[in-house]
Amino acid sequence: MKSIVLIIWLVAADGHQEVVVKRHYDDWNTCEAKARTISEQYARDGRLTRHLCHEVVEEVGEVDENGNPIEHK
Repeated sequence: MKSIVLIIWLVAADGHQEVVVKRHYDDWNTCEAKARTISEQYARDGRLTRHLCHEVVEEVGEVDENGNPIEHK
């Protein structure tokens, strides 16, 4: 199962950010390597990015609209 997600944001001069990439990978090193490659491609065009590799955690049980677990008493 692909358990690491890569998210890359394009950062505008005025500070606004737009998600331009969301991809899943099997391991942390692959995610970080792909993040560097994609960021370098944008940098060649003079565009600034930021990225995050994040472990995907599957939700088990019921969650509310914000993704928080619902505790039953």
